[in-house]
Amino acid sequence: MRGPKQAVIVAVIAAALPLMFWLSAAALTLVTLRKGVGEGTNVLVWALLPAIAWWIQLGDPGIVLVLVFSWVMAVALRQTVSWEKTLIAGVVIAFITGLLLPVLLPEVVQQLIDMAKEVYRQIDPEMVKQLSGELEPAFTSLMVGSLATTYLAIALGAVVLARSWQSTLYNPGGFREEFHGFKLSPVFSLSAVGLTLFGPSISLNVVLLVLIMLVPLTLAGIALVHGSVAKRNLGGHWLFVFYLSTLILGPSLFLLIVFMAILDSWFDFRGRIKTTPVD
Repeated sequence: MRGPKQAVIVAVIAAALPLMFWLSAAALTLVTLRKGVGEGTNVLVWALLPAIAWWIQLGDPGIVLVLVFSWVMAVALRQTVSWEKTLIAGVVIAFITGLLLPVLLPEVVQQLIDMAKEVYRQIDPEMVKQLSGELEPAFTSLMVGSLATTYLAIALGAVVLARSWQSTLYNPGGFREEFHGFKLSPVFSLSAVGLTLFGPSISLNVVLLVLIMLVPLTLAGIALVHGSVAKRNLGGHWLFVFYLSTLILGPSLFLLIVFMAILDSWFDFRGRIKTTPVD
């Protein structure tokens, strides 16, 4: 926030360092949110230089995509001040990316598929035969969807982090209130369920769509948990138990979170909770 030069330096260095590109995306997002689209675009252009170098050297477009995803969502958040519209922008660009990856970067997709098959070969050799046969189209969609979803999730994490930084610097406590109150609209939830159920009839890649839609639904579910805990003044240890349970129970609790996020869009569970006073 001291100036464009400092922002560019942080974004470029973080993008150039291994496994630090998320910090570059967060810095880019903070500049875009606070200083505007123009300065954010300038930081994006400079940060893309080391990201493209990583792509050329390792054949991995991930850093480039995370930076672009973050910038798109940052622009949407700044222009609309709406997390739902920001998530819609992220979902759209991630879905388009998922559709284009097998066409524009077939070698990257094939490398990912080969790695996954090698893992399955160690577990069940017969499964690999099926994945190379009748199940190959679905398996390819699953791998591409996982890739696009991962990029979207990292980018969204960077946007959330940048928003919290912005709040800390200029509006203390604002992000906490914003996040605790976030929920998806009934239209969004209904659209997500409808596209999942009827996607095949309009030739949508349902596997790709479902995986990508899990990102906003998961964020809404996590916001529901945080907001409910805060409203009841249960303390941070309840959040620790929640995240620990997520690691232990895995998909079971994960799907419950998504389901509760969908229901919350219609029934507003936090609005029904009576605030517990602090002792």
